[in-house]
Amino acid sequence: MRTEAEPIMHIDSALKRYLETLPAEPVPGRELWRDANGQVQGRYFNCSVTSAFEPLVTLADRNVVAHEGSIRTYAEDGVGLAAWKLFAMAADDTALVSLDRLSRLVHAINYFAADGDHKLVLNVHNRLLAAVADDHGAAFRRAVESLGLPVERFVIQVPASANDDLPLLLHVVGNYRRNGFAVSLQASDPAEAGALMAHALPDWLKLDMRRTWTDRQLSGLRASAQSAGVTLIGRRLQNDEAVERLQNAGIALGQGKVIAEGPISARHLRGRPASARSVSA
Repeated sequence: MRTEAEPIMHIDSALKRYLETLPAEPVPGRELWRDANGQVQGRYFNCSVTSAFEPLVTLADRNVVAHEGSIRTYAEDGVGLAAWKLFAMAADDTALVSLDRLSRLVHAINYFAADGDHKLVLNVHNRLLAAVADDHGAAFRRAVESLGLPVERFVIQVPASANDDLPLLLHVVGNYRRNGFAVSLQASDPAEAGALMAHALPDWLKLDMRRTWTDRQLSGLRASAQSAGVTLIGRRLQNDEAVERLQNAGIALGQGKVIAEGPISARHLRGRPASARSVSA
């Protein structure tokens, strides 16, 4: 029997009412349940799926501006599956779509139930893009609205693999935008970044900083992004040199282990300071 869940203070009443209906343990026929810490979990095969949240921060002062949701899984023996292995178990499109939507819904509920007060970035699995024929984001928007959650606080992150099929990418981006979501794309080189800004005009564009970017390329992208109204973010930051180069180019936001702690559980979001880690780190 679980202990009393942490109190929910500021969430919308529709979400609060929904949370109160969830069972305290997995129940046949119910997709979601709440654990002893008040976190929502979903069931897929023999694994429980729940959330962790990685901060996106300002490079100058490490203030959190958003969180990106990621999957954490648990099994009866205590050992869950890596996210990619879990998705690999979805043998057909119907199962894949169900798992992808379940994961995003779990992240959304956990984030807002824990009074997450920034934008929430949610990933879409690459197989979902082709599996859903039309109107990407419509089903998720209906779920979000039914819980009283603010659609404008969500950022849908399209997988980098979609960059290889520009017509599909533009179709997907347009669908999510029409459903009220901001869109984040990902680039691994300057040519790809330039093309994405020119054709897709994402709200956010993440640059993979494990790759080689010259100072001139970063500065040029920053100028183009400013003109286009696109927010650039350095992702997978692994050393201080990459952070410094982004700042010198005028890119203000980043994500990665060198500037912020790793993903945290939903219950640890509540009451945290604005800074993701000490500036002196």
